[in-house]
Amino acid sequence: MAKAKKPETGEGYLGETMIHRISGAMGVVDSVLEAKFGWPPEITLKLKDGSVRKGKLGDFREPTRAERKKISGA
Repeated sequence: MAKAKKPETGEGYLGETMIHRISGAMGVVDSVLEAKFGWPPEITLKLKDGSVRKGKLGDFREPTRAERKKISGA
């Protein structure tokens, strides 16, 4: 069963695999700064090489089924 996620607050995204929309970099959500009134949540994505990408939740997307298979096969 999948974890419940709340895009309004950013709750439930910690530890999830996400992809940065602009660069296409794939990593695991390292931290979530919960949303405040009128502002979207911000997340920090930790990449395999140890670098991080920070941005608003809308700057990231969940991997497709094919991308998930590639991750689990690695």
